[in-house]
Parts: sequence; structure tokens; C-alpha cells
Amino acid sequence: MHMKTTMYYDSGCPVCMRGVRHYRRVDWARRLAWSDLMANPDALADEGVSFADAMEHLHVRDRRGRLHAGGYAFLTLWDELPGYRRIAWLIRTLRLSAPFDRIYRRLSRGRYLKRCEAGVCFVEGKNP
Repeated sequence: MHMKTTMYYDSGCPVCMRGVRHYRRVDWARRLAWSDLMANPDALADEGVSFADAMEHLHVRDRRGRLHAGGYAFLTLWDELPGYRRIAWLIRTLRLSAPFDRIYRRLSRGRYLKRCEAGVCFVEGKNP
């Protein structure tokens, strides 16, 4: 199976959308596909990933169809982008993938629930 790497993103998150806009600009080879979780809250349900879990951390499906989450998702995404490939390679070469993932997860923990508390996370028929 050969497909585009797909980034699952939260269009209701201003910080996330800045990243998405940036990545779309640098993806001049059009190697990435984009899936807005706010428009398609069940996009990862077949993988056993709930909407709330999908919103908590970045998820990226690679070209072979494997799903990656957290810091590993960023590395998978960066593998497709000029300039970022070297960063991903360096993190892996220095065996920093696991610490990178832990730091990312710590920083993103509760991101979606904080939006819910502010009343800006509702998706019809879905609750975290």
C-alpha cells in the first residue's frame, strides 16, 4: 500500500492551525494529505483511537498506513518535508525519539480538555 502521509489535525486550535499552514507551505512536493478532526471526528475510530485521544496528541499515518502518535508523529511528518527531514534524522540518530515523544506529550497534555473548559471544543454528538 502506497499513499500520502496524512496529518490529523484540530482546526479549532489556533496553535495547531499555525503549524498546519506552515507545513502546507513547505510541502511543495505535495507529499502530505490533511484530515481535520473537527470535520471528521471519527477519522481514527477504526484504529481504536477515540475523538478525545485523537485531539490530545498529534496523529500521523505514514505512507505504509501505519499510525504514529505524539512525538513519533512529528518525526513521521517531518520525514516528508524538506528542511525537516534532517531534524527527524538527527533526533533518530542521536536516539532521542523517546525523550522527544515524552516532552511533546507532557507539553500537549490536557490541550484539548482546556479548550473544552473554555467552551470551544464541542463537536455535535461527540464529547471527550
